[in-house]
Amino acid sequence: MVQSVITQKSKQQLTKNVLSLTAVQIATYVMPLISVPVISRIIGPEKYGTINFAAALIMYFTLLISYSFDFSATRKLSKSPDDADLRNQVFSEVFFTQCLLFALSTAAFTVLLFTVEDFKANQTVLIFSYTLCISFLFTQNWLFQAMQDLSKVALFNLVSRLLFTVSIILVVRRNEDYIWQPLLIGMSQTIVGLFSFFWAIQRYKLKFIRIPLSRCMSVLWEEKTIFLSLIFVNLYSSTNTVILGLFQSQEQVGYYTAGQRLIIIAQSVLAMPLAQAFYPYIGKAFGEGRQQGLHVVQKLIPLIVVFIGAASVAMFVLGPFVITLFYGAKFNAAIPVFQILAIVPLLFSLNNVFGIQIMLNLGMDAEFFKISALAAVVSILLNLVLVKQWGYLGTTFNWLATELFILVSMCIVLARKGINPFNKEFFKLSSLSEYIQPLMKKFTQIKAS
Repeated sequence: MVQSVITQKSKQQLTKNVLSLTAVQIATYVMPLISVPVISRIIGPEKYGTINFAAALIMYFTLLISYSFDFSATRKLSKSPDDADLRNQVFSEVFFTQCLLFALSTAAFTVLLFTVEDFKANQTVLIFSYTLCISFLFTQNWLFQAMQDLSKVALFNLVSRLLFTVSIILVVRRNEDYIWQPLLIGMSQTIVGLFSFFWAIQRYKLKFIRIPLSRCMSVLWEEKTIFLSLIFVNLYSSTNTVILGLFQSQEQVGYYTAGQRLIIIAQSVLAMPLAQAFYPYIGKAFGEGRQQGLHVVQKLIPLIVVFIGAASVAMFVLGPFVITLFYGAKFNAAIPVFQILAIVPLLFSLNNVFGIQIMLNLGMDAEFFKISALAAVVSILLNLVLVKQWGYLGTTFNWLATELFILVSMCIVLARKGINPFNKEFFKLSSLSEYIQPLMKKFTQIKAS
């Protein structure tokens, strides 16, 4: 019989991490959303589509710079977080490797900026959007995840995002001011990244170790499978917007990204805190044994199904009200996008558990890569067909179909490996209350203070 690996102390730490990560996601996604009702009415669907088209293109470069370190570096350090030599080694390897990737990204971006016609037409917006890449160089969230120390980062993000929200409302006053939005986002993210970077050096007494270029190349090669998997995972979501922008009007891009952005925000606030808080915790459990890791995963899944599933239903019902509230009547065409994609946060969360939490921690990198690659190929090909026929609604159905394809594929692969991530015992109210009670207690303490 497997003994419980979740002690009272670890439950408290986990609860703190979940709440801290929720605050980070709120700062990152919800705080800027306060400005959306004002900004969207000023710039309209077409300009909104332009800045989101640029953001989708820049996403390719941020993916390259961040590589797979949020998972691979976290996995390396989370098993021995108190080892100072290991901390310095991993931190230095990650930072200097990212410097190399940033240099390569900047060179590639510069070439594309002056050679691709569609890029030339929106040079200012693209350059301003690229400032976001600077923040990815200094934002070392993998380190805070591995050290399970996220409360201060939450505070940094909240303060910075509050300043961003105020500044963008003050700056964007006319339709032509839409170009400043990506610059303000990039600047605010960079400020957070730099502050947290130097704070981490001081807090963890980090020392830079000289990392030769050959070692940076070795790090890239060692983590290539996870990186390519994450590229494919993110490729279809970003490429959906790019393909839509290439074949349809910027106005249609505006409708799609209006609904998509709210779904991503819901996904980030509801799903990512649980996923990020549990990843190092589950990694440590899997380090003790396969059954211990699965035991923790089986406790996580009921939380996802109950809470995120209920949120998905609420989003579908409230879809028309939400779109009209945030974007205004000009964006009513985005309502079906939001409703169709309402279930995506639940699908994404389950896919994260099956792929990131189970497959990667069990060393099933190759299987994860194959599923991600196949999903990306299917998504792009399907989108090319659907977008020409149904425009932005075709792109919407494509995203939903891709998430379902990934879910079914991962379930099949895990079943063939004899892995069952579900345990009906943990769906009982008594088991769920083990996590609900600490969360409610923490929220009560915060309210009282």
